[in-house]
Amino acid sequence: MRKRTPLLLLFFFFLCPVGASPSSAPDITITPFKIGQGEVGLLTIRKNGEAKPKVIWMGKNTALIEDKKNGIWWGFIGADLTTRPGRYTLHVRLASDHDQYSKTIRILSKDHGIRHVTVPREMVELDAPTLKRVMQESRKVRGILTRSDEYPLWSGRWILPVAGRVVCPFGCRSIINGVERSPHSGVDLKAAEGTPVMATNKGTVALVANHFFSGLSVIIDHGGGIQSMYFHLSKALVRIGELVEKGANLGLSGSTGRATGPHLHFGISLNGRMVNPINLIQISRRF
Repeated sequence: MRKRTPLLLLFFFFLCPVGASPSSAPDITITPFKIGQGEVGLLTIRKNGEAKPKVIWMGKNTALIEDKKNGIWWGFIGADLTTRPGRYTLHVRLASDHDQYSKTIRILSKDHGIRHVTVPREMVELDAPTLKRVMQESRKVRGILTRSDEYPLWSGRWILPVAGRVVCPFGCRSIINGVERSPHSGVDLKAAEGTPVMATNKGTVALVANHFFSGLSVIIDHGGGIQSMYFHLSKALVRIGELVEKGANLGLSGSTGRATGPHLHFGISLNGRMVNPINLIQISRRF
């Protein structure tokens, strides 16, 4: 008589990838399991005794930090404001080239609201020399946001650079002098002139410059594809190439550049995608 394959065995055969035993499958968790446009998810992978997994999200490597105490690897994935709603696949490869896993994640449409701003006409309708300057500055920033140290310098919880409340949220559509412009790519935090601005996490200073729109600006590369931005400063207290610790004083808040008053524009780029920095900070509090 031919032996029958137990149904439970068949179930595990189809669940596990080729080359992996059921017991070797990693525990992959995304929190939250649905991510809105411009938001961040916390990725954790529990795999005791395994070398660092390789994670690909939307075609890019995702940096991971090892938490030896809890036996996990963790990092961040995100979607920017232009990511089309739908289902996307996270790919995880273990130490063996044959062990590959995937997880489907839903990106949801999100309405971030709208804001109306009035600024001097010359700050919007640019003459040829100013437009050339703005384009050069934009290319420089984009170059910084696409180059990041491979290894993360950041660890643990991320912190707010100033204690002020949010006066303009991330992602809101901007109507400037009656004309719709690009959505707000960071958050504006209330900060009186001269308020100390702290580094949200450990990293290397990648930019200190006075730009037309963002004013006196500092960008920190935290490694692993994450950079933080601090705009409209009145004074910078760091130099390019300087390693700064979490909470270090980077400079003083102000109203330089295109600003209607003193505040801090705070932004986060995650693998070249602008994401909600408040969301990242809140997610990181799980550690």
